[in-house]
Amino acid sequence: MMRKIIETIKNKFLHDHLIRNVIKNSGIILFGNTTASAINLFSFTIMANQLGPATLALLVLAQTYTSILNDIFNVQTWESMVKFGADISDKKGIANVIKVNTILDGTSALVAFFFALVLMVPIVNMLDWDRSLITVISFYSFSILFRLTSLTIGIPRLFNKFSALAHIQVVMAAFKLSCVLYIMFFANKFVYYAIVYLGIDVLNNAAIIVFSLILLRKHLDRGWWRKAISLDRNQLIFIWWTNLRTIIRIPVRYFDMIVISAVMPLKVVGIYKVYKEIAGILDRFSDPINQAIYPEFSKLIVANDVRKSQTTAKKSILLLAGVSGAITLFLMLCSKLLIARFFGVEYVSQMPALYFLLMLVGISFFLVPINSLFVAAGFAKMGFYIVLFTNIIYLLTAFSLGKLIGIYGVVAAYGGQMFLNQGLKLYLMKKYPNEWNTIIR
Repeated sequence: MMRKIIETIKNKFLHDHLIRNVIKNSGIILFGNTTASAINLFSFTIMANQLGPATLALLVLAQTYTSILNDIFNVQTWESMVKFGADISDKKGIANVIKVNTILDGTSALVAFFFALVLMVPIVNMLDWDRSLITVISFYSFSILFRLTSLTIGIPRLFNKFSALAHIQVVMAAFKLSCVLYIMFFANKFVYYAIVYLGIDVLNNAAIIVFSLILLRKHLDRGWWRKAISLDRNQLIFIWWTNLRTIIRIPVRYFDMIVISAVMPLKVVGIYKVYKEIAGILDRFSDPINQAIYPEFSKLIVANDVRKSQTTAKKSILLLAGVSGAITLFLMLCSKLLIARFFGVEYVSQMPALYFLLMLVGISFFLVPINSLFVAAGFAKMGFYIVLFTNIIYLLTAFSLGKLIGIYGVVAAYGGQMFLNQGLKLYLMKKYPNEWNTIIR
């Protein structure tokens, strides 16, 4: 029986060239992500144990503020770069795509950094956060200047240089751990932890930027940067709508912390952050899938092979469902013991919320190919409206249910948003099955 199952898997999945490519590239990223994530989780465990939930919450809020301002004002261009630069045989075309996206990326990073500093004090006062956060946020805002997605994500994905990113992630994670272990012997731990987390974030992005510049020098003609650029209307439309989508996604990505800080005790923010780190293990498995499969979908769409892209998405979902079930079950069985042992008993007071969150993230994990295919197929405008609609629902339910049933309400709101989001994407792809390579919807 087992032999028959293995043969079926080989025939249906492993003989597919694209699936093999996705598995190979995902495996490379996964190795780097998994190793780096294990080291980072160890670092986070030490920090959470040393600081306690309430103090940890201050660091979490500073990181959340910086990420929100970055997503609002810093144009995210990596999806555009991969989609419109998929034909890497056209050096002139790809150089133009890279230049347009990089200029947008760098300019918007400066704008985001400016607004992060300007809005810092008013937002801290408005949300009645601890005044000490102003200093921490002012330092964290510098990381925005290095969050250039065209260079840190787009170019390595475009040239399939996944292994180098894996090596950089592992080295930076090991360096962070060594710093965290050293800080354990200091008195004012909060300040030092904040400096280390900021410094490693900047160093990691800076290292990838340098690597990307080396790739460009190797693959493009000399003087490509000095040549005049031409603006592609479809590309600009795509960037516009995908960035509006990124902004509208902010509530689901970050507002859970804001909601919890507004309607629950501050220590619950720290507890929920620990739960998100545990559930984030699955996210770290899903990120490599998205990063590996999105370029493959983009190539298929450029070649107008819609049927093959749909088949690849279905096969990927089936494979991921089995992986997701195994990982989710393992985390549910081990999480309580691990949290109590390594984080502290104060973090186990809301464990059913973690189990609920793990199940939802597990479902989201094997649906990743839907998101990748939807964006690669050019549904940028509709993607924005989907996220706008589902996030309004999320905010309303998160605040209302958060007040009624606490942390469980926030998790339930996330689940409702996820199912509605994925359902609408499937509906639209079935409604518009053609012209994915020429129309930005």
